[in-house]
Amino acid sequence: MKVINRTEWINEYMYHRSSSYEYWKYLEFLWIKIIEIGKQYGWMKHIFWGLFQIVKYERIDEEPNVEDLRKKWFKRWMLIWVPKLTTNIPKWWKKMWINFEFTLTWFSVIEDENYYKKWKTRGKRARKKYLENPDLSIQQVNEEIFQKYYKELKIKQVLKRNFIEYHHNISQIDKRWVIRNFICFYDDEAIAWLSVLDYNETSSVHLVSFITKKWKQYQAGTGLIDYWFNDSLKKWIKYINFDHLRDKYMSFDQKWYSDFKENFMDYKISFKDAYFKFI
Repeated sequence: MKVINRTEWINEYMYHRSSSYEYWKYLEFLWIKIIEIGKQYGWMKHIFWGLFQIVKYERIDEEPNVEDLRKKWFKRWMLIWVPKLTTNIPKWWKKMWINFEFTLTWFSVIEDENYYKKWKTRGKRARKKYLENPDLSIQQVNEEIFQKYYKELKIKQVLKRNFIEYHHNISQIDKRWVIRNFICFYDDEAIAWLSVLDYNETSSVHLVSFITKKWKQYQAGTGLIDYWFNDSLKKWIKYINFDHLRDKYMSFDQKWYSDFKENFMDYKISFKDAYFKFI
C-alpha cells in the first residue's frame, strides 16, 4: 500500500466523510447546527448554555473568516481548522496536540477486472475460497430488507445500534442518493451485510457493514467487498473508499476491522494536522 501526502489528493476523487455534502446533511438531520459560508461547511456546538461556542471546519484550505462566522451567531471561544491540502498556515493558528477528528482514510482505484490482483495475499486467498463455495450468494436489496434481516438476527457487534440508525437516517435524507445494499446468504441464511453510497459518478464509499459468527468461516466479508468492487466496475466507478479507519485516537475494538479492510486498499492518506485559535 502506498502512503501519500494529503497534498497528493486526487481532485476527481475528493471524498472524505467529514467534508462531504452528504455528511453535513446527515448532521443537520440530527439537529446539529451547520454553518455554511460560500462552499464551506462547518459545525457549531454551544457550551455553558450558549455562552461559548466551538466551531470546526474540516478539509478546507481557505482560512475560516471570523467576521463571516459572527454573522452566523458565533460569539466567542474556540475555532478549529483542519486543512485539506494547504500547508501555509498563518502564525496566529496553533497546532493541536490531540486530534478530535478522524485522521485516516484509505481508498483503491479500480483499473480493470483484475482489481483483486492488487489485494494482499490473504485477501486474494479469501476471495478464492468464497467464490468456490456454491452455497454462498449475494443479493442487492432495498433499505427495508437490509434492515429487516439485521433486526431479525442477533449480531454481537460494537456500536451496532449506532450503525443501523446511521444507515436508516442517511437513507431517508435524500432519495436521489444512490445507496447500494448487499446481503451475503449461506443457503437462505443472511450472514453478512454491506451498504455503500455512490458519492459521485466516479466514487463509492463504505457506509455500514454487519456480520454474524459465520462470516469468517465462509469469507463472507471478502465476498461482499469483491461484489462491491465488481459491481462498481460495471457502473464505471473508479474509486472505492472505506471511509474513516482506526487511528491512535480511536478505540482498540475497531482495529480488527481496519486490519481486514487493509487487504483491499491501494492508498492511505493521513490528515494529522489540526489548528485552533481562541476568539
